[in-house]
Amino acid sequence: MGRLAIGVDFGGTKVLAGVVDVDTGKVMGIGKKKTDASDGPNELMERIYGVARKAVAKSGAAMEDMVGICVGIAGQVDTDRGLLVGTANLSRSVVNLEMAKLMSEELGIPAIIRNDVQIAAAGESAYGAGRDVDDFVVVFVGTGIGGGIVRNGELIKGAAGNAGELGHTTVQADGRICGCGGRGHLEAYASRTGMTRAMWGEVRRGRSSVISELLPNVDPADPAVPPIKSGVLRKALDRKDEVVREVIEDGAHYLGLGLANVVNFLNPRRIILGGGVVEAIDEFFDAAERETRKHALTHAGEEVEIVKAGLGDFSGVVGAAVLAAEASEG
Repeated sequence: MGRLAIGVDFGGTKVLAGVVDVDTGKVMGIGKKKTDASDGPNELMERIYGVARKAVAKSGAAMEDMVGICVGIAGQVDTDRGLLVGTANLSRSVVNLEMAKLMSEELGIPAIIRNDVQIAAAGESAYGAGRDVDDFVVVFVGTGIGGGIVRNGELIKGAAGNAGELGHTTVQADGRICGCGGRGHLEAYASRTGMTRAMWGEVRRGRSSVISELLPNVDPADPAVPPIKSGVLRKALDRKDEVVREVIEDGAHYLGLGLANVVNFLNPRRIILGGGVVEAIDEFFDAAERETRKHALTHAGEEVEIVKAGLGDFSGVVGAAVLAAEASEG
């Protein structure tokens, strides 16, 4: 084995940890738990400790063999102080949580935290679809929408550590309310959360959809209804469900608007799209690409490469481990 580090990807539906050989990008062992929006600070941290220890056990190594741990989490982070400032799609009660300090004290190894899609950008840069280019943007579509920027081969953190938060850019003035409380954000239209609300809204209006059959125990009127899994959306599309098709197309349209803004503002060489929706639904990816090129400035839109993530579910885990190893070297 080479240098080993723990990478943790904490998203809106699951927390996934992996022990990674950072010299090869190989995942040696994993641990996984579902997330729960009702978690308080203690419960959230216990999930991290649990998946980290499980990943280490599965790897055949020991905690003392790890050079460090990095958690990428879907929220606002203060990277310098190791604080989780707050989250839009996880527990609302978790504010200014000293995650890095708590992890280091509990696990006995150096710890850092990052935004969840920034770690995905680091993973794709080291071992994925960004390996051969030093100028790209990563956008992951899941419970929310996040982004990461790599410029001249360096991950751009931003002054507050939140560079790349594409999900919270405005695509519809005074539009839908986002999970963060703002209005008209991309996340409210193109994330699984936003599209789920739109689909169940159509059902409440009286339209027929197979999602009622596929998810018989869900109350469409429940404001806390969880995001529909990407696999369920895929099944609904395969059964020619019009409600799901329309909402997916609408979400892809708004994602394309957001990506066109990225193309016009940053003019990246490549855009890497990932997340469950992108992986499961080719139509979503294809439509988002078309909309991006349609709305971007002509030359920049023609030149940008738009591809899928190379590491799939492990983009964040690998990237977090790489960042943990880099931090341990000073």
